Amino acid sequence: MQNETSKRKIEHIELALSDGVERREMNWFDDVILLHNALPTVSPDGVDLSSNFAKKPLKAPIIIEAITGGSDPSKKINEALAIAASEFGVAIGVGSQRAMLEDRSLIDTYKIVRDKAPDVPLIANLGMSHISTEKAVENARTVVEAIEADALAIHLNFLQELLQPEGCRNFPEFFSSLVDISREIDVPLIVKEVGNGISGEVAAFLESAGASYIDVAGAGGTNWAIIEGSRSNGLRRNIAYSFVDWGIPAVISIIEARKHLKKAKIIGSGGIRTGIDAAKAIALGAHFVGAARPFLVSFRKEGLDGVRSLLKRIIEELRLSMALTGSRSIEELRLSRKFILTGRTLEWALQRNIL
Repeated sequence: MQNETSKRKIEHIELALSDGVERREMNWFDDVILLHNALPTVSPDGVDLSSNFAKKPLKAPIIIEAITGGSDPSKKINEALAIAASEFGVAIGVGSQRAMLEDRSLIDTYKIVRDKAPDVPLIANLGMSHISTEKAVENARTVVEAIEADALAIHLNFLQELLQPEGCRNFPEFFSSLVDISREIDVPLIVKEVGNGISGEVAAFLESAGASYIDVAGAGGTNWAIIEGSRSNGLRRNIAYSFVDWGIPAVISIIEARKHLKKAKIIGSGGIRTGIDAAKAIALGAHFVGAARPFLVSFRKEGLDGVRSLLKRIIEELRLSMALTGSRSIEELRLSRKFILTGRTLEWALQRNIL
């Protein structure tokens, strides 16, 4: 018998796979042009994509971001994603572990990721509502230990909660809970939006709470206002669709975070669909890049082989983009500012003084 959270997670998967849940108008990666180097100085084979995340090595700076968990279909998806993550040496996160907290029999739908990917960085997952309580540290410790996670992501799904029929509207203990978790839990803390972006000021505030990584998850990818609107009726549905253009585009969030952060590392996500997008995100200031829906869609179409093909393509596109900009390493691309901003992105950056 599935609990209500499990049923909702299955519904979210089905809606995320449907057409029309991405708001391409908010994806501003086309405003970023990488500076082409016509004189070859770096061969693709000479590009080093390696990095370290949560004290573990990565072969490429890519994260298969939080997608699912807490149901039988979720277990099959997580198994395939984990196998691919292990083969390509990239990080992976599980979906919200709320269902597991409510029903411990669901742990294996998340733990399958660690079983199939024992050596890559694994990210546990809690939403705002489960740390805005007196059990914040207990919940955090439980989800990390249950799957032997290397990091914990707290998801800032404020807009989603407000639009969701079952959502929470008040988070009185959230910031203090973040501080407590960062002090008490012995893995790095990631704070992550879910598609509406993070401003520079908020990024700095989260860093002060103890976040080691800020995942900007900007607007331009999967749109949770559309998904929650699809689950609602009447006035709530109309209100949800009024917010489909709400948020900060991913490219802007990365630039904002780069301007304001001191030590925390940036994960660029929100509408990244190609290795060229990934290269742009890194050039703007991201240390790592992430995506979720593309892997889910690839799994639905071709199973594990589809996920493998997508990862192979993204990694090769990233490698070629780096060679074409004369960048030998991820850090060189990130620090060299080999990009030009145009259009809305340039206007925003100038108005906010974040260049």
